[in-house]
Amino acid sequence: MKNKKMLMISTDYYGIERSIARAFARNGFEPVFINARMDSLERLLSKFSRVFPKTKRICNPFIRAALQKENRQYISKARIHSPAFAFIVKGDAVFPETLRYLRGELGIPCLSYQWDNPFPTYIGTAGGNDYRDVNFRNSLNDYDHIFIFDDHYTEELREKGGKKVSYLPLAADDELFQHLDMSEDERAKWSFDVCFVGMPYDNRIEILNALSGFHLGVFGDYWERYRDKMVGDYYRGKASGETVRKIYGASKIVLNINHPQSRHGVNARTFEIPCCGAFEIVNHVHGLEDLFAVGKEIVCYKSEEELKSLVTYYLAHDEEREAIVAKGHQRVMREHTWFNRVKDVIGFAG
Repeated sequence: MKNKKMLMISTDYYGIERSIARAFARNGFEPVFINARMDSLERLLSKFSRVFPKTKRICNPFIRAALQKENRQYISKARIHSPAFAFIVKGDAVFPETLRYLRGELGIPCLSYQWDNPFPTYIGTAGGNDYRDVNFRNSLNDYDHIFIFDDHYTEELREKGGKKVSYLPLAADDELFQHLDMSEDERAKWSFDVCFVGMPYDNRIEILNALSGFHLGVFGDYWERYRDKMVGDYYRGKASGETVRKIYGASKIVLNINHPQSRHGVNARTFEIPCCGAFEIVNHVHGLEDLFAVGKEIVCYKSEEELKSLVTYYLAHDEEREAIVAKGHQRVMREHTWFNRVKDVIGFAG
């Protein structure tokens, strides 16, 4: 492929989108990145429409106007840069007619990456946005290729109009998630028997409550809202960037609890934790065995009782933990970085 520019349209989500853009650059492409996150006005109007549905007829023209402005930007960037292809994450901000223009008028192949359930009944802070809620599902036939993080949704995507659909797991940014050297004070500050970093959901709170007898540290956004559901005071505050890597590196066990939407696919933490050289225990998800050698490169649980048993065992067996960490890290570096994933995407784009 002689043209080495690519257009990337994505919302920002804890930096994963930037990791993917860097991976394209490492593979020899120049990413032209556009952030598709809602602006404050669109977010406010969408929330107002959700809370007061009768106001939709008033709010919708303004919401559509905001999205039309965004879509004009996508087309303008495509005209200026003439990219070899467009890589669109989620696609909730992209109108079907924009895709048709990019493909038909400008001859730009359009690829979609779905890193969430592609057919949710309620899309986060949208859920009152009659455009973002349906843009992707109304555009299925307009994408040259759709990649999905969870193979469970592959057949449904095809049945609803996706012409070409491939399973593409999430991954780790090996330039970002690395082992960090820490001082004794830092290690003491961030060291826990078990740590968890992520947002609260009912399934996560239930699991964490079951571990209340261990030295447990939980970090992430929105946990303050769920303090009345917690057994014990295990929430330690927000964490991002280097702090997350320090928590992973200092703790004996890093717990990973996938979102309920993960049916045959796993979240990015599954790969980021061993990429940091940390020991991971994750809830069992169908297909995990295709990504790691369970028990040798990663450890998984299927029940609260099994989790407690595994935590107790591995806290007492340092050498076994270290052996699994080493093999898990090797597997991620060999197969599960964004550099690897993007190479697959480029193969389909070309």
